[in-house]
Amino acid sequence: MRALPLLAAWPSRLGLLGLACALSGCGHLAAVPHPPADAPGTTASSTNEGSPRLALQGQLSIKLQAWQDLPAKGLSLGFFFSGHTDQGLLDLMTPLGTLMAQVGWHADEAWVVSQEGRQTYADLDELSRQTLGEALPLRSLVHWMQGQPDPTQPSTPDDQPGVFEQAGWRIDTRELGEQRIQATRSASEQQRAIHIKVYLDR
Repeated sequence: MRALPLLAAWPSRLGLLGLACALSGCGHLAAVPHPPADAPGTTASSTNEGSPRLALQGQLSIKLQAWQDLPAKGLSLGFFFSGHTDQGLLDLMTPLGTLMAQVGWHADEAWVVSQEGRQTYADLDELSRQTLGEALPLRSLVHWMQGQPDPTQPSTPDDQPGVFEQAGWRIDTRELGEQRIQATRSASEQQRAIHIKVYLDR
């Protein structure tokens, strides 16, 4: 995977999950396996239930803009997703490939495993809100990385082909052929602006 620079130090409050330690390169989770070296960027195979099982791998860049008294901050990391949008595992790695945490979810629960142990949450929105300070659309992002809106939520196509809006986000998939997508949430009085870039491995 291509290496992306670490954009800024993650908040110290993330010590709850041991992510700050992991980003500093002070250790890794040996109990959670790395994805296979030859894993493709996007694949799908059938499960016993007959629904497709996805494998998505690449680099993720998240930028949170300054808002009210909150400073701007950002993070770049590698990821490997396997499973389904309603039940999956997301490995998060430093740009150098060290595993820092694993996020998992199913219909009734979301959790994160790090060197601090396992923390559980009601859902993915609550998980990202408690750990990052913002509710990020991790479940919908799996659909967006395939160039599609999340079918569980309404979406509006843009005038430009390959661009659509969903759940307050503008998703640009025009560079999906180059394995890149972008998702942007504009700032308002109630929320800060967020820009997400995904670089999928071929």
